[in-house]
Amino acid sequence: MTEKHVDEEWKRQAQAEKERLARQEAQGRPGPPPADFTALVSTLAAQSMMALGLGQPPGPDGKPPPPDLDRAQFTIDLLDMLSEKTRGNLTPEEERHLTAVLHELHLAFVEMSGRSK
Repeated sequence: MTEKHVDEEWKRQAQAEKERLARQEAQGRPGPPPADFTALVSTLAAQSMMALGLGQPPGPDGKPPPPDLDRAQFTIDLLDMLSEKTRGNLTPEEERHLTAVLHELHLAFVEMSGRSK
């Protein structure tokens, strides 16, 4: 019979993290959001929106920052690639979130591209 190997260090680290999060919650300080697919999509979407100058406060001159269309296109392309590579492997909620985010970003990019001409 083969002996089963259990990684005790991993179990110890997981328990310590669980206890740390419980302490934070008890103190009224929520921990970070879960590192999941939706958080990844939302992070990339926020980067794209910032590159488009959307949601940015005006500069010292009172004008919104100019869009960085190349940076926005890059993050949109990353999300498009992620959509292709994960097709068929997402939950329905993840799929809806990614599709909606890409739709909104494509529309915003087209709008901002037209303004900058």
